[in-house]
Parts: sequence; C-alpha cells; structure tokens
Amino acid sequence: MSTIQDYRQIVRNQDRFENMIRVRSDVKRNVEYFQENIGKITSAEELLKDEKLYRFVMEAFDLESQIFARALIRKILDEGVTDPNALANRMNDAKFKELATATAFPETGGATLKEPAIVQAIVDRYVDVKMEVSAEEKNPAVRLALYFQRKAGRITNWYQVLSDRALQKVVFTAMDIPEQSALGDLDRLVDRMKKRFDIADFQDPAKVQTFLDRFSAMYDLKNGAPAGASAGLPYIGPVSRGGRSPIIAIDSSITMSLLNFPRF
Repeated sequence: MSTIQDYRQIVRNQDRFENMIRVRSDVKRNVEYFQENIGKITSAEELLKDEKLYRFVMEAFDLESQIFARALIRKILDEGVTDPNALANRMNDAKFKELATATAFPETGGATLKEPAIVQAIVDRYVDVKMEVSAEEKNPAVRLALYFQRKAGRITNWYQVLSDRALQKVVFTAMDIPEQSALGDLDRLVDRMKKRFDIADFQDPAKVQTFLDRFSAMYDLKNGAPAGASAGLPYIGPVSRGGRSPIIAIDSSITMSLLNFPRF
C-alpha cells in the first residue's frame, strides 16, 4: 500500500494497533517492571542506575537516541525546570523539558512518579512510541506521520519544528521545502513558512489530518511508494528516463491538496 493508505489504516484502527502492542510479551514485561519500580526512584542518580527504568523513560519521551548521553540527561534531571536558566529550559528540543517536568526530581524528589496518572501517562507514551516503531518496519513515513500527529497539538511555533528532526522532516516534505534550507538563515526560513501555513491549524485535528495526507502523498512522490504500494492502483509511468521512481496515482482529494497547497 501507499503511505497514505498505511497511515489511514492505522489511524482508523489505532486502538486495535495499540492493544496489539500492549499484549506483546516484551512490552508487557517492560511496562510491569516500570509500574512496579518507578515509584521507588527519588533522584536522577537512582534512575540512571536502573538500566531498565532509564531506558523505558527515555524511550517514552522519544529520547532513545540520547540514552548514552548520561551526563547530559543527569544534568537536565538534576536541574529540573523551575529555574529559567536550567538546562532543560535552554534546550531547543522540547522533549528534554517534558522529561524534566515529568520526573521533577529537584522540585518533588520524585513524588510525581508515585502519581498513578503520571505513571499511566508515561506508559501510554511508551506504547505509542512502540507502535510507531512497529509501523516504521513497514514504512518509515508512517512512523513520521504518527509521531507528528501525537506532537502536533503542542506545536506553537516553527522553531519547535526546526529543533525536532522528525517534525522538520514531515513539514519540509509536506511543504516541499529543500532539506538544505535548515542550514541557512532560520529566521528568514521561519518567516517564509509563516506565509505559507498558519501554525495554529496544528491545534485542529481535522487540519492536522489534511496536512498529514499531504505529507504522505508528497513522501511517496519524492521517494517512490513502498514495495507493494502499486497493487490495485493505476500506474502512470516514470517521471523521466533518468532512473527516478515512478509516480503512483493518488486519490483525487489528495491530488487537489497537492495542486492547491502553496509551494515553497
């Protein structure tokens, strides 16, 4: 199937897909260990010493790539978020502040991690991440779309997008922005993005879906549809003789969005 078909299938059946992840033996073991032990943690040092808990939390906050940056993570957790100059508040990526806010070691000594609602919220985030990783095995673009859908409601400015490589990838693809644009003047880039899309629309789930439909279509146009995507879809033919991937037909609603969406 195409990216848009894969993505829509998961969105339509998201509860079922999440339940499939929750009952996986590895996920069940990790969740049970987290629930049984996270309430015993009172400091950043204790969290970092427990490899299972540490990895669980880092994955839940989309920070798996930073697992080995222990000195950085400890400093972020030790400083918390109360001080405006705390490291978490100065990081471009908001995920670090989310992590420091949830753990709140300097503010509460880890008391927040004894709250059932917070523990459940971290578990739910962990399951979401695992579902997205599972989707990536079939189609990397679907993981990006699901991640963006999960984060969209908290996007309030374009700098947040530019500081998160996954969010940036989705937006650049949907808006047909060259990747190298991120290497130039960011203020100028943000001004140009503001003229082409109202960031407040990310607070509207329906408009987020429309945006992700466009991302999905553009991703396949730029990268070629995943293996098997052409099944049951009309073949149009190659763009050129230079070896570029063929374009697969897209349903009419998406075609119109591609035509009407302002190009960068």
